[in-house]
Amino acid sequence: MDSEIPPVLRKESSAVTSAPKKSRTWLIVGLAIFGTALLGILGVVGVGSLFVLTAEEQPLSLNDKAAMLTIEDVVLWMEDFAPDKSKESFSKTKYLDGTYDMEYEYEDSSNQAAPYVYCSITLEKKVSDALISYKAYHAGLNIGLASGELEQVERNDLFQWGDASRFCLLQLDGSPTGIVFTSRKGTRVFSVTISGIYFDDSEAIKELLGERLRALERLPAP
Repeated sequence: MDSEIPPVLRKESSAVTSAPKKSRTWLIVGLAIFGTALLGILGVVGVGSLFVLTAEEQPLSLNDKAAMLTIEDVVLWMEDFAPDKSKESFSKTKYLDGTYDMEYEYEDSSNQAAPYVYCSITLEKKVSDALISYKAYHAGLNIGLASGELEQVERNDLFQWGDASRFCLLQLDGSPTGIVFTSRKGTRVFSVTISGIYFDDSEAIKELLGERLRALERLPAP
């Protein structure tokens, strides 16, 4: 995003904690994200290859980016860390029926202090399709984490949103290392994966995600 990072950063607390970095954490989280993407592709192919052939890459609008959680949101909770913006990427794919997917990723594996941040948004035309996308994300994440090293600890008591949602702490070797949040509201599906810093306080999580979720609701329907 083009906006500058605010100079005043929130101080870390027990509710927001940097997690020890291990090289295999990057690999496991990457495999989990790959699993979700792979399952989504297989689902599309199952419905019809026409969607793949007619998919069109488009630039994100300012409203689109306002709904995406990025490294700029996460860095507000860290001290003495300046992200390398060349390590982030945005994408938007629109399909023949007007539905679309958006993805954001920040990955700087060369910097041990850098968190990993992934966000995806899907807008469907029908609630039933959004429900399928929501369930597919969970299934794909489970496939990606099938190695068993990275564990999802469900903590819906910390945060819930929309018609359905799931909030999990990610743990590696029994220690928290990140979070996964997925939700569906109407025809909108939102997901976030963060590794390298974790949030285990409801107010902190609400502050982290609240503005993005409000922007999500303002996005035009397909």
